[in-house]
Amino acid sequence: MTEDQTPVIPELEGLVEKFTELLTGEATPERIEMVKIWCLYSHMQKVMPPLVQHWGSEPEHQEAKEKIRQIIDQLKRWNQEKNAK
Repeated sequence: MTEDQTPVIPELEGLVEKFTELLTGEATPERIEMVKIWCLYSHMQKVMPPLVQHWGSEPEHQEAKEKIRQIIDQLKRWNQEKNAK
């Protein structure tokens, strides 16, 4: 994003919004942000597992690691609820 909060690539924002809607059933700003966090964290886990493991093992990152885990769990619940309909 630029300083005025305009997306650098608006089309990508649109793609993330649609992805969020298809994944969770709705594309609220909160859900979009959660999906971005999940996507980034999941990608880093796959590309550089040792880095993510090291980061997650540091005591000062335990709270952030737990928040990410909660985000992932919530996204899974929303996806399951959407698919159950």
